[in-house]
This record gives sequence, structure tokens and C-alpha cells, in this order.
Amino acid sequence: MAEMKLPEAIGGWCDTRFSAVAELLAAQLASGAHHGAAIAVRHRGDPVVDIWGGAGWSESTIAVSFSTTKGPASTALHMAMERAGIEYDAPVASVWPEFGKKAVTIRHVLCHEAGVPQIRGEVPDVSVMADWDAMVAMMERLEPLWEPGSANGYHAVNFGWMVGELVRRIDGRDLSTFLADEIAGPLDLDGFYIGTPESEHHRAAPLTAPEIDEATFSAFVPPDSIAWRALSPDGDIVEFVNSPLGLSTCGPAFSGAFTARSLAAFYATLERGGERDGVRLLSAETLARATTVQNTRPDLVLVLPMNWRLGFMGGGGMLAIAGPNEEAFGHAGYGGSVALADPKAELAIAVTLDRLELNLLGGDRVSTVVNAAIAAAST
Repeated sequence: MAEMKLPEAIGGWCDTRFSAVAELLAAQLASGAHHGAAIAVRHRGDPVVDIWGGAGWSESTIAVSFSTTKGPASTALHMAMERAGIEYDAPVASVWPEFGKKAVTIRHVLCHEAGVPQIRGEVPDVSVMADWDAMVAMMERLEPLWEPGSANGYHAVNFGWMVGELVRRIDGRDLSTFLADEIAGPLDLDGFYIGTPESEHHRAAPLTAPEIDEATFSAFVPPDSIAWRALSPDGDIVEFVNSPLGLSTCGPAFSGAFTARSLAAFYATLERGGERDGVRLLSAETLARATTVQNTRPDLVLVLPMNWRLGFMGGGGMLAIAGPNEEAFGHAGYGGSVALADPKAELAIAVTLDRLELNLLGGDRVSTVVNAAIAAAST
């Protein structure tokens, strides 16, 4: 592998074949599109891009990546289910009796068909999300807004407590511990947390978000719509995840703090069929089931069809969250982060950042990086 000479503002290293990726990050930093960011790419399992730049960013910087968290959290559930021999069509209540909603299956949870995305108005403030037991109790009492399985609507925040509590009920360990023991440890990931230990808080890049008041939010998302109820509880979620309490919170839908390097290494393991360097996360059969499209209807929260897999967004389609290839899968997070595997291009790609844009599903800054990496891999 030949390394390129990086632009002055960029740290790390980059294979010359992927020079367009490093040049994009340098241009985005220079234009102010980013304050700080990192990009990591693996091709056929091997690292080819590991770069970062911006004020305060170094090779050890982690960044809270909101819904990009859902990919690792979902994988933990797939792993726990595979080991226990539990099927996706099993009712949630079969392993979590207090959940009660007997019509809701684990499959419904993972492809956003469970019907319980509502959180705004259900808890008084974002800070309550630090209380795992309180949030699990909320999930137990919620009534479905639609017949489970009849529609899909993005469970933007509630997804996490359902997935995390299912892991705990099936495996016995909480999600943070499972992630450390079964994914981050075996893969030797350098920054891969859902519930960041206090000892690692100093590595977290403070996030900044665009100013938006309640009136502006209501103009885009009508009050009392399913989307309004689903997207966030009252309070400032960015301020919350920047706080020590929020960083430490296990929020499997929003609080994951990662290096781009660790996310790319994680997804490279999935891209290689579930096993890399002697570490197997999932069998090929389970991975194929997890990444099969479950629904193609318009989403009740995100409006457009999302072609949900079991815990993953996909490539292709109208939004192409994971790039143009339909085989790709991963997840984007509020403000711009993204991490994905693309088996067709034989790539794993991750972008972490600290300046958020007003979007739920990545954005142009990251889609251009994904497309540049895919183009480089094909040459």
C-alpha cells in the first residue's frame, strides 16, 4: 500500500487509491462544513483510510453519533438471539413478560413496525433518559399507535430501550457490558461505547447543533403528529449528550460514542460475512436474515420508504443512506454521522463529527465521502 501525503490540516494516513476521501475532508474543513471530523475506510477488511481533522481532534477523539448507535446495538441483539436460539418472530413478551404487548414481535421492533415510537409527552425531560428502569417502564406501559406489523414508523429514540432490554433479558448482561465483552473487546476497538465510562469522557468532542426553536420545529413537524411524538422528548438532547450524565447514559438509539476507526472495523467484520481476523460476531445465515429488507412502505415518521432491514438502514433507493448499492447496510445519525458495510464494493465506511446539521439521516457532507470511497474501490 502506498500512502499519500496528506493535506496539512489532516492527521492520520490514507492509501493513495483513496486520496479523494482525504481531499474531501480537507475541503470540508476549510469551507467550514465541518468543525471537526474523522473518516475511516476498510477495503476487503483492511484499513485504507484513517484520517481526522479540526480543532481539538486527534486519533483518540470519540464523538456521540446519535442513531449511528443503532447498528452496533442491533448487532448485539442479533448475537444474543443467535446464541439463545430465539427466532425473530417470537413475541417480545416471550422474553420480557412485563412488555405485555403480545402482538409485538422482535422482528417488529427491529424494523420499526412495533407501533410504539412515542416519547414526547411521555417523560418530562431528556434527563429522564439516564434512568434505564424508568425508560423500560415507559416502554412497558405504551400502547401501540397502529396495529403492530401493519405499518412502519421510525422509533427514533424508543428503539434503544426495546433492543437493549431484549439483550438484557436474553443474555443477562446490560447492553454496555455485552458490547464491551463481545464486540469491542474481541475486535480490539479503540473507542466503541454505548454508555461511555467516565474515564473516557475526556476523549469526547463537544457537539454543536444549529439553533432551532419550538415554533420552527413545529412548522416542519406538526404538533401531535406521529413524527412530532417520536423524534425527541422535551429538552435539549444535544446539551444532554454533551453532559457527563448524558455521556454515561446507555441510550442504545442515541448515545453511542465512537471513533470512526472503531466503527469501520466493526462494520468490516460484518462486510466480511460476520467474521474477521478470527473473531466471529454472527453466522452468515443470521447476517443474511438481519440485512434482508423487511418493508418498502413509506415510513410514518420519515415519510419516504426506508426499506428497513432488521436494525439497519440500506443502500440504494430514494435516500441511499448507505450509498448507492442496494446490498449495503448501516445507519446514519442525527446531524451527519454514518457507518456502513457495502458487500458489493467490499467496503466499510464510517464518518464521525462534532458540528451537527439539521437532518436525521446523514447529509451531503457524508454522502459525498461514501460515494468517493466507493468510486475509489472500483478503480
